[in-house]
Amino acid sequence: MDLNSLRKKLSDEIIDFYINDGIKELYPPQEDAINAGVLDGENLVIAIPTASGKTMIAELAMLNSIKNGGKAIYIVPLRALASEKYEKFKKFEIFGLSIGLSLGDYEISDEHLGDNDIIVATSEKVDSLMRNNAKWLDKLSVMVIDEIHLINDPNRGPTLEIIINRLKRLNKNIQTIGLSATIGNAEEIADWLNSKLILSDWRPIKLFNGVFLNGSIYFKDNRSKYREVKINNNRCMDNVILLVEDMIKNGGQSLVFANTRKNSERYAKKISDYLKAERLIDTDERIKDLSKKIREIDDTDISLSLSKIVSSGVAFHHAGLSNSHRKIIEEGFKDGILKVIVATPTLSAGVNLPARRVIISSYRRYNSDFGNVPIPVLDYKQMAGRAGRPGLDPFGEAIAISKSENELDFIFENYIFADPEEIWSKLGTENTLRSHILSAIISFAKSRDEVLDFLSNTFFAYQNDLWKIDSVVRNIIFFLEENGFIEFDSNDERRFYPTDLGRLVSRLYIDPLSASIMVNRLKSLEYFEDVEKDLAYLHIICMTPDMQKIYLTKNEEIKLYEFVRSNKELLHYLDQDEIDDWILSSLKTALIIKEWIDEKREKIICKKYNIGPGDLANIIDTAEWLTRALYSIAYYLNFPYYYDIKNLSIQVRKGTKRELMELVRLKNIGRVRARRLYNAGYRSIEDLKRANVEDLSKIKGINVLLASSILKELEDYDEY
Repeated sequence: MDLNSLRKKLSDEIIDFYINDGIKELYPPQEDAINAGVLDGENLVIAIPTASGKTMIAELAMLNSIKNGGKAIYIVPLRALASEKYEKFKKFEIFGLSIGLSLGDYEISDEHLGDNDIIVATSEKVDSLMRNNAKWLDKLSVMVIDEIHLINDPNRGPTLEIIINRLKRLNKNIQTIGLSATIGNAEEIADWLNSKLILSDWRPIKLFNGVFLNGSIYFKDNRSKYREVKINNNRCMDNVILLVEDMIKNGGQSLVFANTRKNSERYAKKISDYLKAERLIDTDERIKDLSKKIREIDDTDISLSLSKIVSSGVAFHHAGLSNSHRKIIEEGFKDGILKVIVATPTLSAGVNLPARRVIISSYRRYNSDFGNVPIPVLDYKQMAGRAGRPGLDPFGEAIAISKSENELDFIFENYIFADPEEIWSKLGTENTLRSHILSAIISFAKSRDEVLDFLSNTFFAYQNDLWKIDSVVRNIIFFLEENGFIEFDSNDERRFYPTDLGRLVSRLYIDPLSASIMVNRLKSLEYFEDVEKDLAYLHIICMTPDMQKIYLTKNEEIKLYEFVRSNKELLHYLDQDEIDDWILSSLKTALIIKEWIDEKREKIICKKYNIGPGDLANIIDTAEWLTRALYSIAYYLNFPYYYDIKNLSIQVRKGTKRELMELVRLKNIGRVRARRLYNAGYRSIEDLKRANVEDLSKIKGINVLLASSILKELEDYDEY
């Protein structure tokens, strides 16, 4: 379909914008969406392969609605993906549109977001916005749900399902656009959302699926005949390296998927060493600059290792890296500087980072309950779908590695020729429903029947009989009442209302079970004046289900158990009978945060606890949110030391001891510069006000420009 044929429905400036961007013809699935009424307000579920034009369909729907006075929200599962889409949509500012991004604090309503035409947010942030009564939500005319198939995810799925349900309840006429991978039951998602289904396997460039065995890639275009492509190299016997080398020699990039972080780093190093030895990569200034940028981020072992590997045009990519690391790697790959990325499978569900050849090193993944198990077909297809860059590559190749002919046949039959699994709602448990039922009670549901009525419109209810979760709902209501989050009407025992504590917990966006733990543990600390409480407060937040748990080795378990036994006074709130792996794992997390606020270097913390900078950043980010929540609950309870917890939340955010809190309020003054100022005798704002540029610029890390900026900032503040 010629884009010019849409001028009757879209403005000339929008059509001309896309044409000037090189898009003159719509892809077949995009044409199907137009014919299905996407520009007429029709709901659509679009289940098509990666890079087949899903995002542009959503863009056209949003722009068309905004032209008619509407407002759009674009919901994504990951922060990194939200940032990517936000940067992409900023191109529409040329039309005078305003684009907003909402990722941060869960406790605020972000009313300013309502001034934007397109808002990009994670599903968790949208959920928190509804709990905090953001007034602009009922003005939305279009809701785009990216990666809607993640309803199947046990962690993110329930929240995604609930916010879709609540936004449709709030905005009866909202246009819903669901963007999905190809799944086994896309028609069920479409039917649940009262949407038309766009289903296609069309791709803009050809994808060849193959399996590598004994030096050859076997392709199979049908079920009866193989096409063999030999890769000759007598100097190397490593399968991954052979495939990477072959692609480099043919001018393409490779994306290798490894099943663990350790394997991603190991493969990347092996590939890097080989390419360097064989002189297959030109180490030009761009590669050297990339390596230097990574080295300058921090001095952790993982940063130094990555920097060295990048100098050969190779990188590893996983959640243990900091956001800064990952951004540099992603940009380096998109710019063609890096030729190989070895990533964990999380990348396949994250940012858009295609390569001509995708190499799937293993179709198995470790599961803590069952060991190494085969991955779902959907996950395999998501990884394979990253092969081929439209407009840059003549084709894409997705190659799995096998160890035998039997395994080769298994991969073809069970992955390449197999259909993706059906997806299922993960909403029907107490853990997933607790928080959402409290939120519903605060907003509109005042009886068990009204709660069930709300849940009757979920995907869970579409796939299951609602009576299956009746007992779950009863248990949750009992829990909420027992812990003081709701109370029953004295005149009608069937009806209930939220308490002030319940409203607070919902606004804080924490699990009611987390709040219950906080309340009970704070009460146990109330009368112990002489105990050093910071570690206790940190351990409380780390015992909640909202804090991610850190893997515990057997050796760490023994050491932590001894720590508990030796610090009974410090950890007096723990009953010795309740000490188990979960308590010890949460204590490990608390000790990590304690070392952070004690100003231990990031490198030392990461090495001591065997975590990456990205892990540390995630722990600190969550800890800041939960310490703020703990402070709010302590204040509500009139806990005598609530202000100490408020200070602790600032310490967690800044990574400093309490004595530096005044200094780190200043712009561009972090934990390191604040400590240097303090050690130089500048221990307060008043001390700094008496300083001059010459004196401040003598301190390491503070140049004349920064010193001037600090003194200028102090002129604008009368008090701190």
